[in-house]
Amino acid sequence: MKESKPLVKADNKAEKLEGYDELLYDIRSLLEKAKYHAYKAVDNIRVQTYWQIGERIVREELQHKERADYGKRVVERLAIDLGFKRRLMFDIVQFYKIYTIVHALRAQLSWTHYRALLKIKDKNEREFYENQTIQNAWSTRELEKQVKSGLYKKTLKKGKIVKVTPLPLKSVVPEEAFKNSYDFDFLALPERYSEKDIENGLLSKTEQLLLEFGTDFALLARQKPIIIDGEYHKVDLELYHRGIPCIILVDLKIGKFKADHVGQMNKYLNYYKENRKYEWELDPIGLIICEYKGEEEVHYALWG
Repeated sequence: MKESKPLVKADNKAEKLEGYDELLYDIRSLLEKAKYHAYKAVDNIRVQTYWQIGERIVREELQHKERADYGKRVVERLAIDLGFKRRLMFDIVQFYKIYTIVHALRAQLSWTHYRALLKIKDKNEREFYENQTIQNAWSTRELEKQVKSGLYKKTLKKGKIVKVTPLPLKSVVPEEAFKNSYDFDFLALPERYSEKDIENGLLSKTEQLLLEFGTDFALLARQKPIIIDGEYHKVDLELYHRGIPCIILVDLKIGKFKADHVGQMNKYLNYYKENRKYEWELDPIGLIICEYKGEEEVHYALWG
């Protein structure tokens, strides 16, 4: 008779591990970054490959230029044999004819960006939208929206065509990078919540968070540890602003602003200034986010 083994019932309740939430978030962030870079790498290869295909087709066309319809017929035949859509094959050929120098292709632009740009006949206008897409990190949908709105024509001076060339971006004045208040209504917080709930809510909606902060902000870390006099301290959020450029430390507080918040922030800022600032960066900036503030409290806490 077969001996029966005792059944072991799995415990479905996850054990609460200190620091696990932060670890899980960091690993998920690494995976998301890896997926993004992998996608970009694949798309860049696609752009390069389509350029090579276009070059090869045009080269073949030139060898049979005495036959006016040869190019059209060969593209249509290739579309069938390769399983490509007819429109895509013609776009690939046009892509090479417009961007004849492979080294001039911009790594920041995807194939869908280029397909949208192919519809623009004027070279200056097309270059304008290329530069705007890169500088503002536009998606293809945003690029098409801006083209449709006639953004380029709005930059013309008295009807005269102006050649738009990429210029070095000017540094951003720190005062211009920040708002007096931030709208975090996209957070779904419980009726009673903690600073940790706010932080977790913001980080679960990173895209909305960065959109609310504004252009050129990037999230570097959460609960960033620093050691002062042998004691661990943690900065709620560590951001970076490309246009200033500098690190931005964010402290999330529930309730009213207190002068004590400034003392703690100054300690962190001085630490970063001495230990984590590169020579070419400006001094780090502290951003204390509270639910509300007293004007006099802020004035005397920050004065001088």
